[in-house]
Amino acid sequence: MMRLLLRVCVACVIGFCCCRVCFASPDTNKIRDALQSALGEKLSNQRLESLSAFATGLTLREIPEALKIVEEIKSIRDRFAFKFFVLKRWGELEPSQAFAYVAGEPESLTKVEAIRTIAVSFARSNPPAAAAAALKMPPGRARVEAVSLIAEEWARHSTKDALAWVYSFTNEVLRRTALKSIYFVLVRSDPVQVSRVVTALPHGPIRTALIVNVAENLVALDPDGAIKWAQSLPETEERRLALSIAVESWADFNPTAAFIFATNFQDEDLSRQLTSIVLERWALQDPLSAFEEARKLKDPELRRGSIVRIITVSSPMDPRTIAKLILHLDPSDPVWDDAIEAYVDEIHVWNPEAAMSLALKASDLTRRNQLVEKVFKVWLKFDIETARKWIGTAPLAEDSKRRLSSLTPELEF
Repeated sequence: MMRLLLRVCVACVIGFCCCRVCFASPDTNKIRDALQSALGEKLSNQRLESLSAFATGLTLREIPEALKIVEEIKSIRDRFAFKFFVLKRWGELEPSQAFAYVAGEPESLTKVEAIRTIAVSFARSNPPAAAAAALKMPPGRARVEAVSLIAEEWARHSTKDALAWVYSFTNEVLRRTALKSIYFVLVRSDPVQVSRVVTALPHGPIRTALIVNVAENLVALDPDGAIKWAQSLPETEERRLALSIAVESWADFNPTAAFIFATNFQDEDLSRQLTSIVLERWALQDPLSAFEEARKLKDPELRRGSIVRIITVSSPMDPRTIAKLILHLDPSDPVWDDAIEAYVDEIHVWNPEAAMSLALKASDLTRRNQLVEKVFKVWLKFDIETARKWIGTAPLAEDSKRRLSSLTPELEF
């Protein structure tokens, strides 16, 4: 009896352990069935959406099984996509584990794309651990990406610690790459510091982008300092670029001061460029003031270009006000027809009736007919009855009316 009881107990223990093992292991068949269901979508975009949704719902214990099943997918595109989605999900749940797994993978596009998402999650949760793990990766594109992204994310929380980490690198390529990432974060909080180091960077897109960022952010803190820094740059093109960006940003919060600086700048060519930039920015805030200043300009070409640009950028937002500004010009003004055409070009696709009222006022007959026909074609699409009725009372020659009457609405916008 005792022996029988012992056998029963042993059997129960074994059975309980087996149940525990079965319960702890993911249901591989269930994962496989769900994957096949997602792969059953015929359209590629819907299939990718289904794969993404499936991967997003995986639990931490299901992920290893899902990664095994990945190799069963025949389509290389679907296999790549699903593996990326699974690794991304792993990075959301347990970034340190996911990072270690991906770091050990062979170099490939999958590895690079996965490390880009996982490295950010890892650095956000534990910057020092992420930094240490990245430096242990084998050389390759994935390591460079990981170091760069971790440096950037760490800098968002502690620029000092991120810089200390990067300055400890013996690998010059990694150090430069990481520093660039940190600079783009630092330039928003401390543009003065970045302004001191940007000229030490090698010429190229990164240096140019940082110059743009310094000019934009520094002028908000210290307009005079930003202008002096821009003028101190050693390269002519860089000086022009920095001044343009600084003045453009300056005009966003103090257009009057920026306009005075631009119009009094010694370099005449650059002065015209800066003036045009300021007036365009000013027009987005106060088109009336910008328009009045543009009217006073003595340079004919600068005056014409500035007025046209002001109309172009501001008329879609406030067509009535801009129409009144145009009508304040004298019809004999050389910019009259250009101003009307700029207005018509912007407004006719939104409000053909309003555009037509100005198109009819163009001085040059040929230009007027072209603008009227351009507006009328759009008007036919929107409201064919009103457009046809308008022809009868339109102040046009009979041949022009006949030409408009023969037009039919285009089916496509």
